[in-house]
Amino acid sequence: MQIKKYIAHISIAAIFVLFIIFRLSGGDTKLSGTEFVNSYKNTPNSVLVDVRTPGEFAEGHIDGATNIDFENKNFIDEVQKLDKDGTYFVYCRSGNRSGQAISIMKSNGIKNIFELDGGIVSNKDELSLTISSGSDYVVDPSDMLDSRSIVSGIAGTDITDKEIAGLIQMREEEKLARDVYTTLGGVWGSKIFSNISASEQTHTDSVKILLQRYGIKDPVTNDSVGVFTSKSMQDLYDGFIEKGKISLVDALVVGATVEDLDIRDLENLKKETTKEDIKITYNNLQKGSRNHLRAFVKNIQSNGGTYSPQYLSIAEYKSIIDSPQEKGRSMQ
Repeated sequence: MQIKKYIAHISIAAIFVLFIIFRLSGGDTKLSGTEFVNSYKNTPNSVLVDVRTPGEFAEGHIDGATNIDFENKNFIDEVQKLDKDGTYFVYCRSGNRSGQAISIMKSNGIKNIFELDGGIVSNKDELSLTISSGSDYVVDPSDMLDSRSIVSGIAGTDITDKEIAGLIQMREEEKLARDVYTTLGGVWGSKIFSNISASEQTHTDSVKILLQRYGIKDPVTNDSVGVFTSKSMQDLYDGFIEKGKISLVDALVVGATVEDLDIRDLENLKKETTKEDIKITYNNLQKGSRNHLRAFVKNIQSNGGTYSPQYLSIAEYKSIIDSPQEKGRSMQ
């Protein structure tokens, strides 16, 4: 029985080798998810290559894959180290980077290359991905702001025009953050955007509660993603999305920039109010934004990028980045 099982395993492997030779000879080197994984597993001495960024790789990759980042400046150097006679199975998120990577590999003398047709996004139902730890931001419960409980018992008084303008601004600015992360999360499939977007939803809702409390008309007349009453907010959204679609690192830089802006604006608005309920809300929004900024910068760095503050001073920025994530809600 053992001999029969051994022969059966050898036969299956031989069939896959013949299958590989047949596909290569016919020039058909794009495989569906199941074909791709099975062919890799049954091709002796084959190498599985994930050409996405380290951050994407950490969020989920095919078991056994080696990460060679196509966007890294040393990509060609890494390709030149590969065995030219080997068989390679290459994939990325959508097939764009893997196609470009394969062209470079072929120009460097590697002939036996198979590609995951359409990348991970087109084959996610057929693939089982291994998750690496440490790349995603997990929202702290204290970031999920609920102003009803925070400001309960604090009486509101007459409100100034500057305070009204500040609340209107922050209602749309927190929506801006939510919408940017929702859209970029859909583009890149990175969990950091969906996680922080959920936090931003509670942030914009917390400002809405204050608007209702003081009888101020809500500027958000259409809560659809990417729609704003303020032209300046609309322009910011459009610009952020345009940049964020360039690459994952650019998207993460956009995230850091949004939080950078938010922290600066909240600091200025705190100086314009004497209301305890507004101050408490602004302090908690700012704390959440500092945590988000830390998370985005960490992910930028893990993907080989850098971030320079656009609105905060260097000293303010370094003070935030060099301090640990904050927990708990401010009550003052």
